[in-house]
Amino acid sequence: MKKVILSLVAFLLLLGALIFYSEFRTVNFVHAFLSDPEELADKVNGVTIWGEGGNGTVQTLATFNSSEEKYEEVIAALNEWEVKRTLFSKQDSSQDMYRINLSNIEKPINPYDILITSDGLLNIHGREYKLVDGPSIEDLIDIAK
Repeated sequence: MKKVILSLVAFLLLLGALIFYSEFRTVNFVHAFLSDPEELADKVNGVTIWGEGGNGTVQTLATFNSSEEKYEEVIAALNEWEVKRTLFSKQDSSQDMYRINLSNIEKPINPYDILITSDGLLNIHGREYKLVDGPSIEDLIDIAK
């Protein structure tokens, strides 16, 4: 009986570790909000980046539609991002905050809305991620200009 209980506990620990690993491994940024990163071109037809203006107001830093030349460069830069899910990460309010809005072709009223700080902390669908590879948000804005 004792062996059965120990085997069951070991199995549950192994299962928990497997689930934890799959949830908190490094993934492509697009994979964090879409099941297949290849679907990005089919599901998104515009990108808007907002940031804080000089007087503390929110201003549009860049807007692209799928027909514009820079749109492909911005999408390629987003596809380069690698993110890793974090637990208990605290966003530093002294960091510059940006919002990336990806317009959803299928549900125009429900865009993909991503918050990101200048130090690379992202909030995607209420989950915290850390940007571990790819251009910074400032580099993305430079590409957009």
